Amino acid sequence: MLMRGNEAKQMTAVSIIIPVYNVAKWIDQCIESVVNQTFKNFEALLVDDGSTDGSDEKCDEWAKRDQRIRVIHKKNEGPSAARNSGILRAAGEYLAFLDADDWLDDTFLEKLYHKAKEASADIVECDVWRYNDNSHEKTHSCCYGSFGVDFTREEHMIYGYGAIWNLLICKAFWNRYQFHFESCHSESTPLYAAMIAKCNKIVNVKEALYYYRRFREGSRTMLHKTDQEASVVGIKAFEYLMENFEKLDLRETYRECLERIVKYKMASVMSAFFYRMNKKEFHFLSEKYYEFIVYYFPKEKEIKYLLWGGYNLTRIMWYANYLHNPYTRFNFSSLIALMHPLEETLQFSHRVRYREMMLEREIHNDFWRILREIKPHYIILDFLEERFDIVKYGSGYLTKSDAFDEADIMPDNMQIILRNSESCQQLWKESALAFIQRIEMEYPTVQIVLVKNYLAEQVGDIRKQEYFNDINRIQQTNRMLKQCYEYFQNNCKVLKVIEALECEYFFTDKQYEYGAIPSHLNELVNRKIARMIERSIGI
Repeated sequence: MLMRGNEAKQMTAVSIIIPVYNVAKWIDQCIESVVNQTFKNFEALLVDDGSTDGSDEKCDEWAKRDQRIRVIHKKNEGPSAARNSGILRAAGEYLAFLDADDWLDDTFLEKLYHKAKEASADIVECDVWRYNDNSHEKTHSCCYGSFGVDFTREEHMIYGYGAIWNLLICKAFWNRYQFHFESCHSESTPLYAAMIAKCNKIVNVKEALYYYRRFREGSRTMLHKTDQEASVVGIKAFEYLMENFEKLDLRETYRECLERIVKYKMASVMSAFFYRMNKKEFHFLSEKYYEFIVYYFPKEKEIKYLLWGGYNLTRIMWYANYLHNPYTRFNFSSLIALMHPLEETLQFSHRVRYREMMLEREIHNDFWRILREIKPHYIILDFLEERFDIVKYGSGYLTKSDAFDEADIMPDNMQIILRNSESCQQLWKESALAFIQRIEMEYPTVQIVLVKNYLAEQVGDIRKQEYFNDINRIQQTNRMLKQCYEYFQNNCKVLKVIEALECEYFFTDKQYEYGAIPSHLNELVNRKIARMIERSIGI
């Protein structure tokens, strides 16, 4: 309808939809970041989802202070229903979604809106600051690609950040395909890939303009669930994902891509809940995930593997087209400790629960128990953790890893054995032989995949790299690792070998979120190594 005279109004450019439920402690910071936007042509719809902590009153107060803010009060039905309610009332040309415990850079709307107009794009995405509410530290998450290289459309669908709140979405595009939020955990999962598959283009503002608050008290992702419904967390989201692609008539077109999306996102959910669920709950979840994969992507068998090695091997396997189950993962351990377990009781603690769990596994020699329990098709290993010194305690040994050094674990009667000593090298060879013989005798159907991974000697980006400052130590360590790989390879009868050094881009990303250290590679080379493993094993 055409408006005339005093009734004429500028069309609202952006509708920001903010579901609100019991976030009184954080909502002022959130809304303040909205009203302070350098781009002024927007409306903010605060959808109060039955708050009981005074958040509803704060919403009303903000609406009185700024006419661009509207409040919708409704009964509690969850964030998906709240967002859907906001969309129905949104007047903007574009939609933005903001969680009420997060906040925006002042230029978020300006930069995303102008990028959308300039590129005539259905979707615009920005990078993210991940803010730790406990440590008050922030880390940068790149959303447009890996290591300075933009994602292809399918890579974006698989490896993209996957959130809904760091996007600007054309409302006409949203309505054309009748997108909506489903009431489930990980409610962005069914939407993100489907929108990218159908949009004319997705463009990126390559700056972190959204602040995502992690580990806050009361967050839905931090709550420890115990009922059966929570034990299948994420299943509904993956079912809705498959339904969305079916409705869009894209399921067969993107079949392989969908399989990788499901496994990649499932691994993310499992890693988040691995140390929050008890063992029974987690096994129930993982079995339901395997059942889902077999149902939607049937093949002769769904490969299961046990992983032994450094954290970077974990990142590599996350990219492989197999479900990466953290329960079958062993980090911070060495073959010497595995083949010479402690008989004595050892008390310890660690401030990081995951690292504490990995130390528990070494101290209790859980590898063999989990091997019998899981019955994997493959053991995939590298020797990056073999670079650490060894600790002798009583009749057994432990690995003096990063996790060990951070733990409260050091009695006075421990003896340090240097990794480059002749005695340690001989002990390692004996341990490697004992490991190979036990696998061949007790688990003859299990195949070993040896990923010959090394410390990166250089750090940088796609354009420029430079040697690490301690390059001499790194090269010395790599020579020792080379000897370990060759010895193992010469003595293992049935072995698949992955030559990781053959991959291009074998260096550390200088901006890697978890530290630009030699044991971390960049995501481009991690994906290349994952493909090498896939070709070696087969799918």
